[in-house]
Amino acid sequence: MKFGILTSTITEDSHLPNILELESIMSKRGHNVCLLKNGEFNLEISSKGSELFYNGKHFDIRDYDMVFNRFSVRDKSNADYYIMEEFIFAGVDFFNKPEGIVKARNKLLTLQILGNMGIDITKSYVIRRFEDLKIVKERYRFPMIVKNIFGSLGSSTLLVYDYKQLKSIFDYLWNVNRNDVLLIQEFITSDDNTISDYRVFVAGDKVLSSMKRTNETDDFRSNFKRGAGVKYCELNDYETKMCIEIASKFDLDIAGIDFMRTERGPVVLEVNSNPGMEGIRTASLNAGFDILEKLADYFEERFKNKEVL
Repeated sequence: MKFGILTSTITEDSHLPNILELESIMSKRGHNVCLLKNGEFNLEISSKGSELFYNGKHFDIRDYDMVFNRFSVRDKSNADYYIMEEFIFAGVDFFNKPEGIVKARNKLLTLQILGNMGIDITKSYVIRRFEDLKIVKERYRFPMIVKNIFGSLGSSTLLVYDYKQLKSIFDYLWNVNRNDVLLIQEFITSDDNTISDYRVFVAGDKVLSSMKRTNETDDFRSNFKRGAGVKYCELNDYETKMCIEIASKFDLDIAGIDFMRTERGPVVLEVNSNPGMEGIRTASLNAGFDILEKLADYFEERFKNKEVL
């Protein structure tokens, strides 16, 4: 098959090592693989329709059977999704699609969806005004988390220890952009009293791998990019079913589900539409298998099923 990998890698940078390795794995299996940088596309729109160009040359989108979307959208708007839409309009098997990305990108919307599913989540309170802080003080205990609803990789996430600190942080953030929506969240601890959580990598209706991330530095976040150690872990039946159902509810073909094991059971923290592969591949390789090979299996199975249909 003609297989594309769409990324947000800028022109002057090389593709990430795991993207290059996935290209190599798919190529060795006999597939025609192209790495595509979102920023190198141009789109012309007229009454006759639209036409894509890649580095100034006509790009025939219908040549592709499948495109794996690794496009990280940092902006709050979805204005940069137009290239994705062109693949979808052309009937190319494309994932993840913008609808799922939008849901997962917004942490507040994520919590609303999970809460309506009956999934246990971190209790959260939306604040927009100084007056809201008094209610927070009455309903939440310190320490607590302050989070911007569009943060990623642990960014825009702060741990607050007392009311004075909460007021000063809110004052700063409010003056930077008083239209920002901030979340106050309860600070929960893992059942083994470590700074840790679990990342589950879902593709379709299967869990390809899962890992425990533990941070033994002085950071309260357990992101791999922030120094957390990773180790492959097994999920129980409930955790497996929960993660697959969440990915389906968010309309994500591929998803990273983060949760904590606590004394009250699994508490879901986040849903990721573009889960990083470096940490979970490290954990998988240490456990004796390569998640990228499993991902390639998923692509091939999906392609075969589509051919049958």
